[in-house]
Amino acid sequence: PSRSILLTNDITGVLRSAQTSNSFFVWASTPLAASMTITTPSALEAVVSREFRAPAALVFEAVTKADLIKRWYAPGQLESCESDPRVGGAWRFGMKIGDTRMAKYGVYTEIDPPRRFARTERYEGWDIGEILMTVDLVEREGTTVLTQRFLFPTQEVRDTILKMGLTPQAMSAFYARLESLLGSMA
Repeated sequence: PSRSILLTNDITGVLRSAQTSNSFFVWASTPLAASMTITTPSALEAVVSREFRAPAALVFEAVTKADLIKRWYAPGQLESCESDPRVGGAWRFGMKIGDTRMAKYGVYTEIDPPRRFARTERYEGWDIGEILMTVDLVEREGTTVLTQRFLFPTQEVRDTILKMGLTPQAMSAFYARLESLLGSMA
């Protein structure tokens, strides 16, 4: 069955939540809130979507250019960041989390600035196969909806990633850092 998670954060951080049978919702008390959803439309997929108060071109740059990625992706943990956003271009993020070093890497397979990119994703030292991540950016009236689609090699890999880092709390913090960077660039 498909599972859906909707998170909404506002500047006050005042959140309320309610649980339903197949969805988890967190909503804010102001109309200026930005919402995030995490869905699992199939056994091999996870889809994360969030709205940003920034034009698509700015969001695209912030998620594909190494100098900008370094400023928000994993502060205090990102030790190296390479990103060559062109078809066939490589990317690699090296991190230190506590005493553990890890890296993920891949190749851009599609680039259509500022609307879309796709890239493969693998982990050094953790042979789980290849993940395909596609990012779509849709701009409307100065806001951009970013949708990440992950296609995993197996349901077991998808479920492991959903528990480890693709959680509502982690993605909310992840996107809040991106939102902060975008605000500083406007």
